[in-house]
This record gives sequence, C-alpha cells and structure tokens, in this order.
Amino acid sequence: MSEIIQSGGEVMWVLVVMSVVALTVLMERLIVLHRAPGEDEIERALNEVEQIVKQSGEKAAAEHCAQGRGFVNYVFLALMKRFDVLVLEERDADDMRDELVMTTTASSRKYLGRFLLVLSTIATVAPLLGLLGTILGMITAFESIARAGTGDPQVVASGISVALLTTAGGLIIAIPSLIFYRYLATRAEAIVERAELYFHAFGNTLIKTHSAS
Repeated sequence: MSEIIQSGGEVMWVLVVMSVVALTVLMERLIVLHRAPGEDEIERALNEVEQIVKQSGEKAAAEHCAQGRGFVNYVFLALMKRFDVLVLEERDADDMRDELVMTTTASSRKYLGRFLLVLSTIATVAPLLGLLGTILGMITAFESIARAGTGDPQVVASGISVALLTTAGGLIIAIPSLIFYRYLATRAEAIVERAELYFHAFGNTLIKTHSAS
C-alpha cells in the first residue's frame, strides 16, 4: 500500500489526508446522529425545561440547559438567546414566533449538519485532484518516453499505470464520501423534522411566559 501511495506522488498523499478527514467526519457524525434523542426523550426534556421556565424563570432554564449536553439542550439555548434579543427589540408576539421558528430550523441543522460540508467538499474535490495527479503523471510519463524513445513498451505502460493511480484513488475516496454525505444529510433532516414540533412548543412557552409577566 505504501508503495502505491508513493508511486502516486504528492497528489496521492493529499488524497490520503482527505480520506482520513472524511473518515473522521463520518465517524463523528454517525456518533452524533446515533445519540440524537427520540420523541419521548425530547418530550421529557421539553416538559422539564418548561417547568423550570414557569417556576424559576428563563435564566434558570438557560443555566439548566448549559449544564447539559446534546442536541436538545443546544437548540433550547439557541431559542432562549434569540428570544432575549427579540425582547430587547420589542417585537410583537407573531414576529417573535416566526423568528423562533427560523431559529429552530437553523440551530437544529447547524448542530446535526456540522462538518457535513467538509464531506461534501471532499466528494467533489477528490476526483479533481485525482485527475490532476493523472495529468501530472502523464506529463512525466511522456517525458520518460521522449528520453527513452518509443521502442520500449514497458516505459509507456508503467508510466501510464502510475499516472492513473491518482484517478483511481480520487474516485475511491469520492464515491463513499458522497454516499455517506447523502445518508447523513437525509438522516439529520429526518431528526430535525421529528423534533421541531417540540421546539416550536418551547418557543410558544417563552412567549406566553413573557407576556404574562
């Protein structure tokens, strides 16, 4: 394997680094999405934080969420931070509700879709780098042919073989990266759709609690 990588030249080493990054992102995102709570867990968390808001106020609820970790606490905190800004801006209830809906979507996708752009970029760039490596390899191969002449077919065959290694390497990296990017993005979107109803309910609780105070 090391001989193949070395034969591919500097571009192949770049592809190796990209493959490591892609694998790291894939594993990290799989863990995060696997830990995403189900509807029952989200509902329990919602009931808990709503109770804190009603009994002790928004500040206590924010401290409670800050002590926790994970997707639900992240979005709850984002909603409370945005709500505080809306209160300072003296927005009306309908405007607040619309803003909190957008905050729910944005913060949910930011948490669940973090680093997915890296995976998408690798899927796009890897074949191009592979092609670049092949072109550079072909140039080197033709230079060897020019020096050795066309009488030796081994010179031509070995040069072209080495040149094509980077194209193969780029495709080997790009195809799984694209597949897993699509999978992770689809799964993240499904989690967002499953959870947004509860986050909208929390936004309504913040508005109602503020209006009653």
